[in-house]
Amino acid sequence: MTSTDLRFIDADGHVLEHPTALVDFAPPGYRDQVWQVRRDGDGVERLRLEDMTMDAAVMALAGAGGFDETMRVRAHTGQLAYADLPAYCWNAQARLDALDDDGISQSVLYPTMLLSFQHLRSLDFAEVQCRTYNDWLSDLCAAGRGRLHGAAILPQLDPVRAAAEIRRVAKLPHIVGLHLRPNPAVDGKPLNHEVYDPIWRAASDTGLPIGFHPLSAGDLHGAVRGLNLARLGTTELAVQDQEDYGADNVFFAQAIGNPVDMMTTVTFMTAGGVLDRFPDLRVLFLEANGGWIVPWLERLDHHYEVYPWDVPWLREPPSAIFRRQCWISFDPDESTLAFTARSPVVGTERIVWASDFPHPDAKYPGTTKLLAEVLSELPPADQALIAGGNAATFYDIDLTI
Repeated sequence: MTSTDLRFIDADGHVLEHPTALVDFAPPGYRDQVWQVRRDGDGVERLRLEDMTMDAAVMALAGAGGFDETMRVRAHTGQLAYADLPAYCWNAQARLDALDDDGISQSVLYPTMLLSFQHLRSLDFAEVQCRTYNDWLSDLCAAGRGRLHGAAILPQLDPVRAAAEIRRVAKLPHIVGLHLRPNPAVDGKPLNHEVYDPIWRAASDTGLPIGFHPLSAGDLHGAVRGLNLARLGTTELAVQDQEDYGADNVFFAQAIGNPVDMMTTVTFMTAGGVLDRFPDLRVLFLEANGGWIVPWLERLDHHYEVYPWDVPWLREPPSAIFRRQCWISFDPDESTLAFTARSPVVGTERIVWASDFPHPDAKYPGTTKLLAEVLSELPPADQALIAGGNAATFYDIDLTI
C-alpha cells in the first residue's frame, strides 16, 4: 500500500492558542485575565495570564514546524512575533489546507502554551481558563467540517474541579478526548492514589478517553524537576523567568523527561491498579516515542511474577491490562513501529501515530509519506489500523466524514 491508499488520522496534532480570540469566550470579569497576547505601548508583544505578564515573541518557536533554518532561528531567538505565525496554528480553514498538504484526513488537536499554566495561577482562575479554552476549541473545531477534533484541558491540580469540567465538556461538540500531564499533580501523589479517582470516574462515566501528554517543564513533580533538567545553562535559548514555566533547553528536558514521565505513568496506570478499578477507562500515551513500550511492559510483567507481594491487587500481568485499555503513540518515522505491531505484548490494535504539527519537531511536509514507508512491511489491514483506524476507535471518531 502507498500513502494515497491509506486514511490517516493524526492522534496528536496541536493548536496554538490564538493571540486574542479566547477573550470572547471568557466569563464576565475575566476578559482581561484569560490567555491573550497583545502589544504594549512600546510595541512589544506581551502574554497576559491572570496577574502574570511575559514576553511573547519567544513562544513563536512552538509554531516552527515546517520552517526553514532561517525562520527557525528567528523563532527561537525571539525575532518572530507570536501573532505573525502561520494561520494554520489557530485557524480552522488554514489547518485543513495543511492537512491536505500531507494527505491527512482528520486530526485531534491538543493545546500548546496551555499544556501548563496551572501551578502559577489560582485554582479559581485555572478552572475559568480551562472552560474558556475548551469553549474556544470546540468553536474552532466546529469550523473544521468534521475533520478537526479537540482534546479538552482540565484543572488537573484539583481532581474534583477537573471531574466537573470533564462532565461539562462531554456535552460540547467536537470534544473527543481529555488532556492530562503524566505527572503527579497533587502533592506528588502517584497517579494510582485515590485522590485522582474523581478524574478517572468522570472520564469513565462520560466515555471520554484520556491522552497523557508530557511537557518539558519542571512545574510538576516528575523527571524534569527531579533530575534538574529545566535549568542547565547549556544553550542560549530564550526562556522567561517565571518560576518553572519553561526550560532553558529542549534537548535534555524533552529527550529525557518525556519518556521517563510516560514510563512512570504506564506503570502506575497498569500495575498501580487504576485501570483495574476503572475498566471502562481508555488511555493513550503520547509524544514520548513508542519503541520502548515492548521492553518496558516485559519488564513490568517480569516484576509482577517475581515481586507479586508489592502489587497484591493485580490479578493479571500489566501487559494484559495495557492491551485491554491502553494505546501508544509513535512518531511517523520510528523504525521500531513494525516490531511493536508484531509483538504479542502490544500488537497492531494498540498503536496510533502523531504528527506534533505545528511544533518544531513536526516532520511537515511529508509526514504521511514517512509513515507509509515504515508501515509498508506490515499487512494492509494492519497498515490501515495504524494509519487511522485505531485513532478512530480510541477517540470514537466518525469515519464517514
